Order: sequence, then structure tokens, then C-alpha cells
Amino acid sequence: MILGLGRMLLVMLVLLTVVYVSLFLYLRAGARIRLEEQWVMEGRPGDREDWIDQRIAPVARRIRTWLVFLVYVLPIAGLSIYTYITN
Repeated sequence: MILGLGRMLLVMLVLLTVVYVSLFLYLRAGARIRLEEQWVMEGRPGDREDWIDQRIAPVARRIRTWLVFLVYVLPIAGLSIYTYITN
């Protein structure tokens, strides 16, 4: 029983990590595109990459925080609650 649950949890963590990385890259790319559009619309002088890199760091931190909660914490908590209720 415990060994099966541990195996399922390991597979679940691997799959959730793939989902986490995919969503993080997708959401970060979207934020980067929005920042590039903002840079063009404002007509800013200077290096575009430096400006975008400065502004994407806090956005990426927020994305990471929410994704950890949504991708790891909620499914594992749901599995734990389901296991507790059924046993």
C-alpha cells in the first residue's frame, strides 16, 4: 500500500515538474512579448534587452510563486485528502 502510494507520488512529481516547466516558459514568454510591445510603444531609447531583463525578473518571481502553489501544492494536497478520506 505505502510502496504503491510512494511510486504514484514519484510519477506525479515528475509529471508535475514537466507541467511546471512548460507553464513557466509559456507564461514568461508571454510576459516578455508584452514588455517588448510596451518598449516599442513608448519609444524608449537604449538597450531593449537590458530594459526587458530588468522588468521580467519580478514578473518571473510572481509566476514561479503562483505556479508552485497551483502545480505542486494543490494536486498533492488533493491526493492527500483523497487518500485520507478513502482510508
